Amino acid sequence: MSPTTDEIEVRDFVVNQKNGVKGLVDFLTLTTLPSPYIQPPQERFTSDKILLGSSVPVIDVSNWNDPHLAREICHAATKLGLFQIVNHGIAPAELKGVIAAARGFFELPAEERRRYWRGTSVSETAWLTTSFNPYKERVLEWRDFLKFEYLPQRHDFAATWPSVCKEQVIDHFKKIKPITEKILNILINNLNSVIDESNKETLMGTMRMNFNYYPKCPEPSLAVGTGRHSDINTLTLLLQEDGVLSSLYARATEDGDNWINVPPIPGAIVVNIGDVLQILSNDRYRSVEHCVVVNKCCSRVSIPVFCGPAHDSVIEPLPEVLENNEMARYRKIVYSDYLKGFFGRPHDGKKTIESIKFP
Repeated sequence: MSPTTDEIEVRDFVVNQKNGVKGLVDFLTLTTLPSPYIQPPQERFTSDKILLGSSVPVIDVSNWNDPHLAREICHAATKLGLFQIVNHGIAPAELKGVIAAARGFFELPAEERRRYWRGTSVSETAWLTTSFNPYKERVLEWRDFLKFEYLPQRHDFAATWPSVCKEQVIDHFKKIKPITEKILNILINNLNSVIDESNKETLMGTMRMNFNYYPKCPEPSLAVGTGRHSDINTLTLLLQEDGVLSSLYARATEDGDNWINVPPIPGAIVVNIGDVLQILSNDRYRSVEHCVVVNKCCSRVSIPVFCGPAHDSVIEPLPEVLENNEMARYRKIVYSDYLKGFFGRPHDGKKTIESIKFP
């Protein structure tokens, strides 16, 4: 007979014993949601918050030189802060391959997954954890994730990555990077600036990737997969698993509590604007707040690639956007300090970017 949640200390089992929520659902037969995962009523995602009739732009990027394409991307970055791209050049089979690789990792025996647990990982550039910040959060998120750091300048950066997914992860990084650079070029050119050696490290000095894993959840209406937040980097390119509907939601406007579903489209990649681009553009672009809900019937995988500044970069509005005596809306901050603010607390919407905004 399986033990019950009353017979184990859930948070200790999940976090301190390095089992994650995947280990929990494998170990227990859950019919109710364990108490450490029950969100307060105000944080639960309910159907009345979904804005019907609105959709996320889907942009064909088969011709990067098309002026219409540039206008579509800039419009989406300004209005919603999120769009999907198709015909980007990565074959559907390759996208399916990296999703399968992510699932392959989470199907490894618990002892093998545990080798990568954050703080004791066998790799300096890949580590596994659960929720978002399990040592700071009062309520945990229903998610485990394996994070990879892409350091091609180091020949051994991936030497100890899990063999079940190493090749696919490296290939996905290589394929995503030029697409990211093309989108950033369009967005920066629209601000009357260019990407060159003086700002390249600020715009895309780091690249990281998550394998997000959301197990089946016994009471999804009480839980959250990933809480409300905006990404703190420059640009995120997200691959959603095909067929798992009604999972990712983006806040429709800065005001109000209305959300738009971001449906998985076969072969598409979701692009969302991060806080750094909102700051650099002095609010011309919008970093989009988003969240993930979980499912009772199936698990789900998603794979975001985060492109962001080098840690010692100084983030502030670009001089080109302030040329006409426009006031800077954000104070100058070193990116490593911005990271500390974000990772030092639970997911809480856009409070990190609000903390550096001039009154």
